[in-house]
Amino acid sequence: MNAPEMIEPVFLASDTKLEPLVFRWYAWSHLISPLQQALNLAFRQLPMLKSFIANPAVHEAASKNPKMLGGNFLELSKSDVPGVRELLQDITQRGTHLLGFADDFIQLDRQVQKTETGFSLDHLYDKLPVSLAGLVEVTYDPNNHVSLRLLEELAYEDEAFKRPAQELAFSKTRDTSRNFFLNTPRLPSDERMIVPSPFADERFDLLAASRIKPVCFQRVAEAFDVHDDAGKERLRSYFTTTPPVRNEPDYTGDGVRVRYFGHACVLVQSAEVSVLVDPFLTWDRDDGEGRLTFHDLPDHIDYVFLTHNHQDHFSIEVLLQLRNRVGAFLIPRNNATSVVDPSMRLVLRQLGHHNVTVMDPMDRVALPDGWIVSLPFYGEHADLNITSKHGMCIELKGRRLMFLADSDGKDRVLYRRLVQRLGKVDHLFIGMECDGAPLTWLYSPYLSNPVNRKDDDSRRLSGSDSEHAWAIVEEFGCQNIYVYAMGQEPWMRFVTGLEYTPQSKQIVESDKLLERCRGAGLGAERLRGCRTITL
Repeated sequence: MNAPEMIEPVFLASDTKLEPLVFRWYAWSHLISPLQQALNLAFRQLPMLKSFIANPAVHEAASKNPKMLGGNFLELSKSDVPGVRELLQDITQRGTHLLGFADDFIQLDRQVQKTETGFSLDHLYDKLPVSLAGLVEVTYDPNNHVSLRLLEELAYEDEAFKRPAQELAFSKTRDTSRNFFLNTPRLPSDERMIVPSPFADERFDLLAASRIKPVCFQRVAEAFDVHDDAGKERLRSYFTTTPPVRNEPDYTGDGVRVRYFGHACVLVQSAEVSVLVDPFLTWDRDDGEGRLTFHDLPDHIDYVFLTHNHQDHFSIEVLLQLRNRVGAFLIPRNNATSVVDPSMRLVLRQLGHHNVTVMDPMDRVALPDGWIVSLPFYGEHADLNITSKHGMCIELKGRRLMFLADSDGKDRVLYRRLVQRLGKVDHLFIGMECDGAPLTWLYSPYLSNPVNRKDDDSRRLSGSDSEHAWAIVEEFGCQNIYVYAMGQEPWMRFVTGLEYTPQSKQIVESDKLLERCRGAGLGAERLRGCRTITL
């Protein structure tokens, strides 16, 4: 490249995707938390890679079947076998300590479940494998059920969990064509450029800034150690000199503006404060559809409220690109004694965010002309002992809104108790993914012992059906009901794996709720795509 091109100010192109990778797999929070990363690597990703190498035709055929969307089949072709074989070799070599840690942890868990029934556990510590010593505490609950607790803060600093496998992939694949996050690694290609980069690295500040402000291309190339002309030309193709189109990111009106970016992502704004819930949005603008994209977020967001630790609510890709733009994160407290409930605070720290407030149920944060309260919720986590989940009630300029994402109103008395503390709510945003994936779809790597088919099928990642949602509506006296977080936006396909028909239970049940609400004289609609609502 010539000198003027190197020093010219550029923006990251609006449609450029920055996919964070861990061992070439799309990074979600459980691939950053140490123990969960090791368990996923050992008991989900390696078996899938080996299965693909052994029979790529089966995977290729399954990936073309819409009914198999989200299954344990790599969305790759036979020609990708050499790349998958190379990735498998890399993981087994560089990930040796992680794989050993995962195996030692599961073996210890199986052992103590069989042998420890109430007697003192002190004898176990002298026999801990080297990989677990100093990182694992063995405890009983009051009913003498034994469990293992990982000292997560220390694990992040252990040599086995250092971050050599964290990378960044530049790509222009449209959101609708991205491979499913859980089953397909991102291999290098003519279209995809992969560079190594720990997520907490300051280089991400430069890239995050380049979404909305011009940066010197030479600084970008030097920051990511791209020095040859071919590499620079390739990297330059992901940037542009044209500023991004932005659709009124700031709000200066007298009321409250609610912007729905799709799925569970909602921005609540007054002239004085902005609160963003569960940021996950599209990068691909489509003015014909009236899309709101990442570029339509304000330059500064006072609060980001994260409801829970699932990939469609806690997006590593988006959070990395919000660096230096967020006043504070509001997150729920995790259950440190549960392997299925890693700390969201520690993951955010790995992403370069340190302005984090951990909230317990009913904790309150004051806002200009209002407040935010953290709400407990049931459901969506397959009856696992997970506490890192909360809803939000926000009052702003006299308007009161409640966001319950994937809550299941199976015990209406919970909401009766909340009404006693908070009073009525005007606007309810309620998720109705009422027939979610079974327990093992997301959590199988953490289960030391197999779950029978009947139990697995009964324990689902589900939210409210029509009866449970109506119970919430009645208890809170809501006047406007928005069914949201249904995962039907086309840009959500690669993380939700959901494609409904009019006969799908989720659509049938939400239709029932909408009809019931309208029959009672209430405003009700199911959101899909993007919307701007002024209150």
